[in-house]
Amino acid sequence: MTHVKSPGNVKKVTQLESAVAEMLAEVLRRGFFGTAAVELSIQDGTIQHIRRRMERIEK
Repeated sequence: MTHVKSPGNVKKVTQLESAVAEMLAEVLRRGFFGTAAVELSIQDGTIQHIRRRMERIEK
């Protein structure tokens, strides 16, 4: 079994796809000014944590 197909990574990749979709839905609308980022913590080829950040600029 490769790390890409491990049960832990499969679950985390699903979570990652969901997080990115949610962030895109929020930031890709008129009136959003700021940054969005996704950060992955990886250990030995396995995704450990997914962090997402959004910062809005008040205009």
